[in-house]
Amino acid sequence: MPAQPEPRPSEPPDQLEALRRLLLKPEQERLERLDTPQEWVEQVAQALPEALIRRANEDRAVQQALARVLEESFTLLVQRNPKLLAEILFPVILPAIRRAVAQMFASLVQNFNQTLDQAVSPQGLRWRLEALTTGKPFGEVVLSHTLLYRVEQVFLIQRESGLLLARVVAAGVSVQDGAMVSGMLTAIGDFVRDSFDPSADLNTVNFGERVLVAEGDERAVLAAVVRGTPPTALKERLQDVRSEIELRFAEVIRHYQGDSQPLEPTRPLLESLLEAQYQTPARRPPYALWVVGVLVLLGLGGWGWNIYQATRNWNTYLERLHNTPGIVLTGVPGRYKVQGLRDPLAADPLQLAKGLNLPHLQTRFQPYQSLEPEIVLRRIKARLGPNTSFKLDLNGNILSVSGPVTQEWLVRLQALAPTLGISNLEIRIQP
Repeated sequence: MPAQPEPRPSEPPDQLEALRRLLLKPEQERLERLDTPQEWVEQVAQALPEALIRRANEDRAVQQALARVLEESFTLLVQRNPKLLAEILFPVILPAIRRAVAQMFASLVQNFNQTLDQAVSPQGLRWRLEALTTGKPFGEVVLSHTLLYRVEQVFLIQRESGLLLARVVAAGVSVQDGAMVSGMLTAIGDFVRDSFDPSADLNTVNFGERVLVAEGDERAVLAAVVRGTPPTALKERLQDVRSEIELRFAEVIRHYQGDSQPLEPTRPLLESLLEAQYQTPARRPPYALWVVGVLVLLGLGGWGWNIYQATRNWNTYLERLHNTPGIVLTGVPGRYKVQGLRDPLAADPLQLAKGLNLPHLQTRFQPYQSLEPEIVLRRIKARLGPNTSFKLDLNGNILSVSGPVTQEWLVRLQALAPTLGISNLEIRIQP
């Protein structure tokens, strides 16, 4: 029988374990790293900034991905701490408000100057005459002379079907059927490709005073109706907007079934193309500033004249009170307010204000007995009765009587003297 091979001695277990660790160590370390999320975070943190920068330079996918997160974060900030948001925005909003107010006033002055120029300038009169002779509205005539170009309508059209996806129209522009316009544009484009060049795209169409500028890709066409001569920069802006719409709404446009609601966010992009540019007029005298300046000067002049008149009338009234016998001013507590003493036989203070424009005049006089000669003579005549046959003249305590008088009248006068405020009355009778 054949000889059996001698059994090999078994290898020590420690050597097998060492060999296994040597062969499987790299894989084991990688498996252990997979079980440690902290190491993932560190690796991602090192690569994430560079990855974001690189992707942001390639397209706008990063911005679109982060937009919703940032919107939700901003909403939470507003809800939780509106005061903090106000403090953050205050340094930005305040200068913006100042700038907006300044721009508003500048625009107001410019519009006023433009309106005044169109109303009274020779050019404005010529335009009004043209409007009357042609039957066109005055605004349309002005627009035809001053407008360089204006984007009146913007269409977003699905290329394959020719369906109108979205549309915006400038203010004051008469609106046509958008679906008909988009269908006609698609038909013209198909005609050009079928008749001339299958790879050609329709870029511009001239019709009357307007030009249709179009930019398209394989999914959609962006078309702008322009009055006047569009600049080359407009075509570049159309390309930029079309690219952004393609990036954000490619799937919506591809699967469009007539529901325009998902494309509603494209309206701000389309409205950004509704722009206009006007001719820069030759520098003319600033009629608006002149008119405003004249009005301000007239207003200041009228205000100053009213103040001067009111002050002069007030001083005239005070002078009348000072010069009126039987009236003594004791104070002037305020404008159009006087107080003092008044003899009952003196003139009425309110009557002294006749002919003077003194609104809301207030007078406060206490009665007293005046010793002024004119008032004393009035008092004598009031007590003894009028008598035109003689003449009275009072100088201090000396009363001169000119003309015939009776003894009875003299006796009554002597008895009346103390009540007249004259302690020592001397009567001189003159022939």
